[in-house]
Amino acid sequence: MNLPRANIRYRAVAMEFAADLDAHSVEMHVRTDTGKTIAVVCPRNSIFAVQKHIEQMGQACPEIAGWSDEALPSFPQHDLIKERAS
Repeated sequence: MNLPRANIRYRAVAMEFAADLDAHSVEMHVRTDTGKTIAVVCPRNSIFAVQKHIEQMGQACPEIAGWSDEALPSFPQHDLIKERAS
């Protein structure tokens, strides 16, 4: 799929997926470097298309796996889960 480049661009610092079993959808939550959280609804099985594209990118450009940034902030709910587990 070749989509046009987006006019609005954010730098993602964290991502997570949340499934809504009743609605049969998955949301991708993206936290930006500005602290804004964006939710993208992925209806039905489109989430598997995302997985397929990530795998294709990894195969076509394996050096991506070695790229990293300094430790970036996570989602607050992840921090709570870590605290409760301790």
